Amino acid sequence: MSYFRALPLRAIKARGWLRQQMQDDLDYGFAGRLDALTERAATDLFARRIESSQSEYAWWDGETRGNWLWGYVMMAHLAEHPAHMARAGGLVEALLATQDPDGYIGIYGPESRYRHAPGENGELWSQGRALLILLAYYELTCRPDVLAAAERAAGLTMRQYGAGRRYFEPGASPYTGTTGLTHGLCYVDAMAWLYRLTGDPAYRDFGVWLYDDFCRMETPFPNDDMSARNVLDEGRPFAGHAVHTAEHLRTLLWAATVSERDDLKAVAARALAKLRRYLLPGGALIGDESIHGFPRPDMGYEYCTTTELLLSLTSAYGMSGEAWFGDVVEMLAFNAAQGARFADGRAVAYLAADTALSATRALPDSYGFLIDFSGRYKYSPTHEDVACCCAPNAVRLLPHYVAGLWRRTDDGLAAALYGACSVEVQVNGVRVRINEDTDYPFSDEVRMTITPDAPVEFALYLRRPGWVREMRVETDAETAQSNGHVVARKAWQAGDTVRIRLANAVRSAPYLTGEHAVFYGALQFALPIAHHERAIKAHPLPGFHDYDVLPENAAQAHTPLILNGAREGLGLAVQPDPDGDMLRPWHKPPIALAAGDARLIPLGCTVLRRAAFPVVE
Repeated sequence: MSYFRALPLRAIKARGWLRQQMQDDLDYGFAGRLDALTERAATDLFARRIESSQSEYAWWDGETRGNWLWGYVMMAHLAEHPAHMARAGGLVEALLATQDPDGYIGIYGPESRYRHAPGENGELWSQGRALLILLAYYELTCRPDVLAAAERAAGLTMRQYGAGRRYFEPGASPYTGTTGLTHGLCYVDAMAWLYRLTGDPAYRDFGVWLYDDFCRMETPFPNDDMSARNVLDEGRPFAGHAVHTAEHLRTLLWAATVSERDDLKAVAARALAKLRRYLLPGGALIGDESIHGFPRPDMGYEYCTTTELLLSLTSAYGMSGEAWFGDVVEMLAFNAAQGARFADGRAVAYLAADTALSATRALPDSYGFLIDFSGRYKYSPTHEDVACCCAPNAVRLLPHYVAGLWRRTDDGLAAALYGACSVEVQVNGVRVRINEDTDYPFSDEVRMTITPDAPVEFALYLRRPGWVREMRVETDAETAQSNGHVVARKAWQAGDTVRIRLANAVRSAPYLTGEHAVFYGALQFALPIAHHERAIKAHPLPGFHDYDVLPENAAQAHTPLILNGAREGLGLAVQPDPDGDMLRPWHKPPIALAAGDARLIPLGCTVLRRAAFPVVE
């Protein structure tokens, strides 16, 4: 199987509902104005700098601004929104202007950087966010000075650590003060990107060393799920902060891939096997902050975790070529992610669940006992009263999905995920443009038009989703099956087309409660619960509020729908809706599943819903 390598961000442009949603989020949602809604995103620690390193709250604004700006830069360019592209460019210029003569880009003043006492600090975590902004902007604009700035900053940091000086050193108590420290393992994201861009083995070696250094910390410590010792312990469940678990997964997978070490490959395989135990049927990783118990339909999952898991599994797909990863990425993007946000992009739920009978600040989570309120289940554009992390990470999610639509292989290109887009890239020395036209996942058809500047031979890998009964590929190219993909190979000429027809059926997947989730294609379906939104806080910009979301009828919300397991498709009939909006499908769904008077719609089109159903024969 060919190795699936990432394409430059500038190679792919979103079309269809993907583009429309990003443009709407920029124009009307919090994505394009988070820094006007909360000081957490407006405060520029990269310019202002701080001296404290022992409090986890000290680095939070660096994380918030860093993740938001990373997502904002990608979203503006992938949606081709000129006004926001210009504004994002100005913010990147401001970040570049903070670089010191020695190359430093980060949040600490000269007396604090690289001199942290053992324990909590945000050095690598905040630096990594800044580098990812610059690397994304470089790939989108091809500006060599931006790449040079990132390399200078990375080179300075790499000289501070290594065999003679560890980074991961817990404080006096290994059980506290490691949130930012352990987030710092994601500095490997920047190392992986720089290694891909430059081929310089120094980035590879430092990234692998950083994972090894993380594993040298004595367990247990907070957020140690991906420590090699814990991964290999069959009796040790995942129990960390779910976001750390999801983001650390890709550092482990990358280290195992680029080092080609058998010990790390064994750890990576066990980590993926363990991970599956904690995934809901739609792919979401449970964790109402921390991971505990096993997946249930009312178990909370965090928006940060969904974003980080999507990115980790997209990376895993690229490193392995295993189609299953693409299946889960699509389900995450279309179900958990869409179902935890208002369709207009003005608010997200910090914590959501498959079955959500209400979404209010009063609902408890696993951290609620530490403080006198919870607040994570309400809808908000900032969640600044809890932690302003999920809103900026929500801005990243769809750009990460769009960036993963296409990949390069050793012998051609791969349609790794499906969605309307255009891709333009050099293949065997010839510029090739592919237009992908589809309403997927609301349609079962995908049409690709290939336009090379000159005839050129290459292989086109088309992922076969694991849920399809049949995948028909209409093309005059030779086709073969390979590791969950249909491979079409020929000398492509301008005007060649490939049409994919996916034969889907209603299917179910069990929850551990004995109830079942219902799917058609990549979409999970739920019974919507009529609701009303109660504004509980106003934000500085008109139209932005925090909301409690309550059912209109409590009895209806708690009335189960029983499905008939003796009938084909559980008695559910696919029902296209001619009034559905293919450009804004999460506002008006173009498809439903009907059983008598009951009508299930895509989970991503709901705010309150019942997603788990008893099935009787």
